[in-house]
Amino acid sequence: MEIYKKEVEKLIELRKNDTFLNHLWNVLTRDIRTIGEISKDEIKIWKQNSWNTTFYPVFKFQFNSKNHLIKISDKLNPIGKTLIGLLIFGFLYFVFPENLTEFNFIGNWPIIIFLAVFVSLFTFFARMIYRFEKQNQLDEIYELLDMEIEERKIEKEWSTKNTLIRLFTYPFCLFLIGLNVFLIIPNGGYLLAIGIFGFVGFYLIADLKMIFKKNKHE
Repeated sequence: MEIYKKEVEKLIELRKNDTFLNHLWNVLTRDIRTIGEISKDEIKIWKQNSWNTTFYPVFKFQFNSKNHLIKISDKLNPIGKTLIGLLIFGFLYFVFPENLTEFNFIGNWPIIIFLAVFVSLFTFFARMIYRFEKQNQLDEIYELLDMEIEERKIEKEWSTKNTLIRLFTYPFCLFLIGLNVFLIIPNGGYLLAIGIFGFVGFYLIADLKMIFKKNKHE
């Protein structure tokens, strides 16, 4: 079934350019309308929801010379990218001293290992939140456009792999909460603490929503 450009245009409720400032305003005003940018051979569409106002995807619909849809791709919006960068930078600033030349890397190897693990898991969590939101919105787009989708293999949420992942990530979330309460907040790192609380909350909500959604369809 061919999807035409005009059909995709109908999904847009408000037209704006895909710029950092427009996404920032979108986040600050919590505008949950479907917003898009229309150009000659592509359309960009993004939408946030009531619980995820930061890590939402931007979908790019590409069309051929006959205005037939040929490809849908996605990317994380610029505010989400900026937030991830700021949180990682804030953690680095909290761990390392102002004069980096005085830092004993050999003597502080546990901190360095912890930092590497934290950054890796932070990136992993952000990716999971993003993938969950992307799939939800993509399913909605397919339904609105009445697109025929090839049957996909749905992995059970409590498969061995996912269970092992949660046995690691859930305790780590509790560890980050404890780190906030007993170390970061007492040392005045309020902005970093808010960021970590928000990120842990995003991950837990996204994961629980995914579990309930998959269980409902099984």
